[in-house]
Amino acid sequence: MKLFKSSLILLVILSAVSIPLLNGCSKIKAIKEVSDMVKGDRLYFCERYVTKEIGEDTKFKRGKVTVMMKLKNAIGESSVDINITDLSTGKVADTFPFTVQPGWDYIHFDDVEFKDTGKYKVSCLKKNGDVIATGEVEII
Repeated sequence: MKLFKSSLILLVILSAVSIPLLNGCSKIKAIKEVSDMVKGDRLYFCERYVTKEIGEDTKFKRGKVTVMMKLKNAIGESSVDINITDLSTGKVADTFPFTVQPGWDYIHFDDVEFKDTGKYKVSCLKKNGDVIATGEVEII
């Protein structure tokens, strides 16, 4: 973790020094490359997905939510679980199995149901239990 933080700090410092020396499209491209390196995998939430995310947020009413996942690389799996953990108790509230294509790097998991209010950690897991990506959501 220290190595990651040190690398990230170095990347930000180098970017701050070199980006002002660029101009126009070169500057935009350099900023995009730096932000892509820092972003990594992302798991987030929206009301639904219909060719694009609709109603992206971190708070939703009880019911069904779409879980979105953007990965730097293809998922490399054919089936995964969306695991919901209640943050107040640390206990698994529910698990939803999904079939995916190994080449996908942008995935929507529809109809993930939250029955109770609270704050939850949502993780996409490989079948062996390894975490692919994690995000947090609040159900109000």
